Amino acid sequence: MAPRHEKKQVIIVGGGVTGLTLALTLQHLGIDWVLLEAYGSVVPAVGSGIGLYANGLRILDQLGIYHKVAASGQTTESMNYIDGTSGELIMRRVMKSLMVKRHGYINMFLPRSALLGIMYDAIIDKERIVCNQKVKRVETTEHSAFVYTEDGTIFEGQIVVGADGSRSTVRREMWRNADEQEPGWIPEQDRENKPCEHMCLFASAAPVKGISAGDLVGSALPGKAVGLMCNPDNSIFWFWFWTVPPSMRSVSLDQIPRPSEEDIQRELASCGNAIVSATGIHMSDLVQTMEYQGATALPNYVLKRWHHGRIVILGDAAHLFNPLVGQGANSCLESAAALANVLHEHLGPEVGKTNSWPLRKLSTAFASIEELRVSRLEFMVNRCQEAMRMVAWESWFPKFMLKRVAPLLPLSKFLNSYSDLIVDGVALNDRFPPTAAPHEWPYPEERSDQTGYSVGAKAGAVGAALAATAIALSFAGSGWKNLHIGISNLSS
Repeated sequence: MAPRHEKKQVIIVGGGVTGLTLALTLQHLGIDWVLLEAYGSVVPAVGSGIGLYANGLRILDQLGIYHKVAASGQTTESMNYIDGTSGELIMRRVMKSLMVKRHGYINMFLPRSALLGIMYDAIIDKERIVCNQKVKRVETTEHSAFVYTEDGTIFEGQIVVGADGSRSTVRREMWRNADEQEPGWIPEQDRENKPCEHMCLFASAAPVKGISAGDLVGSALPGKAVGLMCNPDNSIFWFWFWTVPPSMRSVSLDQIPRPSEEDIQRELASCGNAIVSATGIHMSDLVQTMEYQGATALPNYVLKRWHHGRIVILGDAAHLFNPLVGQGANSCLESAAALANVLHEHLGPEVGKTNSWPLRKLSTAFASIEELRVSRLEFMVNRCQEAMRMVAWESWFPKFMLKRVAPLLPLSKFLNSYSDLIVDGVALNDRFPPTAAPHEWPYPEERSDQTGYSVGAKAGAVGAALAATAIALSFAGSGWKNLHIGISNLSS
């Protein structure tokens, strides 16, 4: 019997946030697609909480599902930073009104499965999603791309999109095709080991008195950290981060390690004494009711080359964040939107009506995604990694900055570190409805190239000034009066 052979314009491999976002955009544009998921469902019951910021929420708004996400999610009411050893409340920040004023949306969080379920429900033709299809091989040619799955099915399309995560099979196959057809196409730095300073456990827990819906908590300890978010029903998602030894901080993308059972049991045993609220709640109070979800290593990277031939990779296959700040999913939404935009821009508004997409135009389109996304993502990934180091104290300096300097920042300056990651976000193009939420800070499509508007340089200057102030004070012993004066000057 001949193997089953299906033809579509776009073959999406991977059904997470990236894959389902892309499917929804292609559905809107009238492009023929199929999504291949290796597991039995694109809406798994397991998984952690997921954070959403304005740069991701406005794409969900354009896709017509924001109202459902908002109804299922929990807005962040306060951000609380705790000294995990002493229980001291380092600072409490209430950010909702200012973030809405700036960007039109307040950040929120919800179960990953809930977000995927909302996306899945919005798919009109659900038969386009084919589960239990593990990809074995991908080939790219002058006129077509082919995906061969383990059950013998062959999918043929104009492009293959690897949305299959950090351990991407499509990325591996893209590199193989490039090596065979155009040696040297993949930059050596993409193949080099990537930094991996931390690992984490994630789980959910029953409500505890003293942590309320909308609370977002970061608890800092030497070499460790806790991140938790409290849901509308007062249940809690929590993450326990730990710093790995220096010998383990470099990993190959082909062999990203997984925490061992010994690692998991050791960290579960050691995390109990960490304090996660100013009312004295300990991690042991959460562990005793936990529903364990998983453990993972946390490499961070942004690849320079996302495409070869008719293959392109998106999301975690191309860029991976430390999850503490919560920008990973939002950046996946942005990259999916960027691909939809360039297909329309470079192949024309009738792209859905032809099964002949010139390779030359595709190569130009894919290169434009890299040009648009790589530098922004490098900035974002680095910022998120710095935030992780700030909370998982490995030396006196991050502890000093978090405990003694950051609380003195005015709210507007403190929130610049979040706005900095939002304001240059990619949205879907004018084939999609514009977002209606009013906001004061313009997004890229709302400002001219000449404005040069970006909070990045300003926020970076603030951070540099704070660092210089902290270092000077630590060595000169100037006293806290001068520090207050320095912070006050930064607020102007």
